[in-house]
Amino acid sequence: MREAELGDARNASQDSMSGGTRFLLFPQAPHVSGYERPETVWLSTPPGQIRAGPEDSRMYVRDPILEKQPYEFPYLPPFVGDVVAPAEPDYEGHFDQIPVGSRQFLAAHAFASVSRVLDIWESYVGKPVAWHFADTYERLEIIPLVDWENAQSGYGFLELGREFEDSARGHPYALNFDVIAHEVGHAIQFSLYGMPWNGLAAGDFAAFHEASSDLISLMSFLHFDSGMDRLLRHSQANLLVLNELNRIAELTGDRQLRLASNARKMSEVSAEVHDRSRPFTGAVFDTLVEVYHAGLVQQDLADARLLGVDLKDIDASAIDRISAYTARAYRARPFLFKSELVRARDEVCLALARAWVLLDSNDLTFANAAETILDTADRVSPALAKSFEGNFVWREIL
Repeated sequence: MREAELGDARNASQDSMSGGTRFLLFPQAPHVSGYERPETVWLSTPPGQIRAGPEDSRMYVRDPILEKQPYEFPYLPPFVGDVVAPAEPDYEGHFDQIPVGSRQFLAAHAFASVSRVLDIWESYVGKPVAWHFADTYERLEIIPLVDWENAQSGYGFLELGREFEDSARGHPYALNFDVIAHEVGHAIQFSLYGMPWNGLAAGDFAAFHEASSDLISLMSFLHFDSGMDRLLRHSQANLLVLNELNRIAELTGDRQLRLASNARKMSEVSAEVHDRSRPFTGAVFDTLVEVYHAGLVQQDLADARLLGVDLKDIDASAIDRISAYTARAYRARPFLFKSELVRARDEVCLALARAWVLLDSNDLTFANAAETILDTADRVSPALAKSFEGNFVWREIL
């Protein structure tokens, strides 16, 4: 039964891609070494149902010609000024022919990134995700370029600035899948378990939101074939080496970078929401790695001593030992390593997505969320639940 559940999620993901619409997406920002070329992805929407813009029944892009100030209440969508010429589909209805350096590509990339994240997580949730602002706005408005060093997901809109730190021209966040996935992650959570009556700052709500959006971004990256291949090659199949998976870029007024692979406990963090989110993110990341390692050993792909390395007390020498246990075997059988990472990814994502649907936003604490995840994880795999429990306890969440 549990194997069938995993199969259902995989089949839903595969079915949603068949007969869909082609776009080009960068798994990581194109200025990151090794990610200069985009990957072809298939969105679930059939060709012809995404119109010039792009736009469809759930979202639309508006790219202002003149400089636009970021949205702030009471100034909200829709944008009604003059816009750049829209991204056009080809004669078959696909958008993968748009020149990468064009303004239209920014629009197409931002649109496809949002759609891709929805496709991924709807396959795990098992149903469409309705926008939390649907009573006011039928569709999400996407502004792909604002002269602003930030990005924000708001009530009915997503607008993307650019990163100026490394370039005078700046790197548009419309080309940064990680940033977009994090922002869409907030919208998904609001849709699945709502907003608390006593405000977003109450209890653990905001910190849990940040942690879960980080995890949505991290796990969404693992759905790019080229991204996963490069990740495994670069790390020699050791996910604890500093890499593009465990480095999480996210914005709160200025550029921040957090590590999913961290050793923080709840007693060691401050009340600041991003800092307070780290133990939960770390617990889930460690669970992903443990399930991945267990699969490698079970399939005779790695030295059994790999399971003797305690991720809760990791240091440089332990990371080196893990690399020694995985590197040679990975070079011999890279596709089997990828299969085990996909399996671990799907198990963890299923547990998270099914837990989110059951949460009560008015009584949301890290402990309550962790208990709910243990229940959903146990239905996926008792071993997954055991791994989650050990990590939540060590992080002082339970």
